Amino acid sequence: MTGVETKNGWPHTATTPASYSADERGDLNTKGVTIAFTHPTPRSPGVAWRCEGHEDPEIFDPCDDETLAAALEVCHTCGVRTVCLALGTSRDEWGVWGGVLLESGKPIETVRRRGRPKKAVA
Repeated sequence: MTGVETKNGWPHTATTPASYSADERGDLNTKGVTIAFTHPTPRSPGVAWRCEGHEDPEIFDPCDDETLAAALEVCHTCGVRTVCLALGTSRDEWGVWGGVLLESGKPIETVRRRGRPKKAVA
């Protein structure tokens, strides 16, 4: 299967065969959908999630200590912290859930910096 590819902003006939999409190959990863289905987020009129509709949802995926502190402050007085943390750990989530910083569903102490780690000087 060949098609059109872009080189330097101009369309060209593809010189290599196009690859099949994941669902055409049959190896579509549905883990996230399955987990969200088995561990749905509880919604009811009496439950108030402080993070819902927050002006800056990116603070719950912090990249520095200041952003982490802001997210923890939002979570501090939330009435559903324990439910939120349970959802985050059961879904193997990343970011701040229930006032705890998670990485693949496991609590971690410090924010992982973006990008490639710096080389250790020998």
